[in-house]
Amino acid sequence: MDIGICTSIGVAFGDPENALRQISEAGFTHILWSHQWNTDFAYGKHEIAAIKSMLKRYNLKIQDVHGCANAEKSFFSPIEYQRKAGIDLIINRIEMMKELSASGVLVMHQPRIRDNSTPEQIAYKRTQFESLLRSMDELIPILEKLDARIALENMPGDTWEFQSYLLDNYPEKYFGFCFDSGHANINYQLDKCLKYCKRIMALHLHDNDGMNDKHISPFSGSLDWKLTAEIIKNSGYAGVLTYELHIKESPFMNKEFPLDKQPEENTKAFLDDALIRCRKFAEMCGR
Repeated sequence: MDIGICTSIGVAFGDPENALRQISEAGFTHILWSHQWNTDFAYGKHEIAAIKSMLKRYNLKIQDVHGCANAEKSFFSPIEYQRKAGIDLIINRIEMMKELSASGVLVMHQPRIRDNSTPEQIAYKRTQFESLLRSMDELIPILEKLDARIALENMPGDTWEFQSYLLDNYPEKYFGFCFDSGHANINYQLDKCLKYCKRIMALHLHDNDGMNDKHISPFSGSLDWKLTAEIIKNSGYAGVLTYELHIKESPFMNKEFPLDKQPEENTKAFLDDALIRCRKFAEMCGR
């Protein structure tokens, strides 16, 4: 059974080889490349060549790549040079995907209005959204040329005002959404995800307590996994089920050590337990 997991099971920076080895040894077959997801990092030819070698060494395949978010170079920045630099980073990630034979899509965050946003925050988010629309229009010919697609991730606490507009007005040939089950659980977005399930291009599957974005393994929190399975089955999504899990909030985290220095036995126990849970959910999806 093919099962994917993010590379940032511990940290999202530095040399990824140890994480890739541990992921492979646990029995996962695919990865969501999530290293450097929250930086302005641009991958060069030497780094891509090294990653390609690691993937071959550990018999892993890339499903999706998590694009840069929470960074200065943002494709929805109201500052024009930062917005254009954000598009450059998107191109960098797409070219990386091509070099590494990724089978999926580029996943990007987007601005969102929270249920408890202040008027000032809403005004700023609308400015970001205007920048995002300019970038989306500029990206269409780029995606056409590069034969690539972007999945816009549903975000926690979101009213879905922006997400709905984008999915209703931009072509599914280029844009869809990444169904993040944990984000949907935080403010009960599963019904909205079901409504737009035909536009699902990628998956970030994880659980939480309904209040915090914990990225814990399936059946560890309050997420309705039965409904989550129905969303995926109704979506027509045929890619690998991909999980965005993190050891930090799990019972396997050894708090005496930092995230980047977790003992081998702790990470192994975390991944072994996660794989059992991931396979259980895959069976619920008829995989």
